[in-house]
Amino acid sequence: MECKGHSRGEMGPGPNYFSSSHDNVWVDDAGRLHLKVTRCNDIWYCAEIFSTQTFGYGTYRFFIDGRPDQFDPNIVLGLFTYDSISADAPAVYHREIDIEFAKWGDPHALNTQYSIQPPKASNTESFQTLLNGYRSTHSFKWSPSEIKFMSLHGHYSKPPNPLEWYLIKDWSYTGEDIPNTRNEKAHLNLWLMDGRAPIDQQDAEIAITKFEFEPLNH
Repeated sequence: MECKGHSRGEMGPGPNYFSSSHDNVWVDDAGRLHLKVTRCNDIWYCAEIFSTQTFGYGTYRFFIDGRPDQFDPNIVLGLFTYDSISADAPAVYHREIDIEFAKWGDPHALNTQYSIQPPKASNTESFQTLLNGYRSTHSFKWSPSEIKFMSLHGHYSKPPNPLEWYLIKDWSYTGEDIPNTRNEKAHLNLWLMDGRAPIDQQDAEIAITKFEFEPLNH
């Protein structure tokens, strides 16, 4: 089988093989973006996209269709910012702010985390997500002094009322590692922990119905 659009070498995160094939990244007739991990010729291929512009401070909101809370322990879904351009990016850990669905290879681990790089305990909030349906909304509001994360059951641009009926988790970070804004982009990826095959040997897929950005003080 010919694997069109598939990378010929491993790259991060993972390391993994990433693909631009329509088997791995496509937009359906309803306008939803699909990311999929698939196997071709005994190699597993992952998917990633990122914005062409830098949005800066504000609220990043991701509307998800699917059950990332039920992913195989080796599957990782990332919704995040990342700077691969600036000369000082390694020093500030690429201005990375993460929402991640991942068990990091451990079937018994919590399945979701909010984090700010560099990776340390005070910069990470891990928790268990159990969705009550296939729709969920995940966001972070980034300012120079605070990053406020929130996950909700259902699709909502504004927090529904009463919030406690829909709230999965919220967390506020005010520590010393809040990044400034420069050349970071919004990223979405679906990949394999350490490049390991899924334990269940099954493909994994997620759909992103919509991405929203609201500038700070909008």
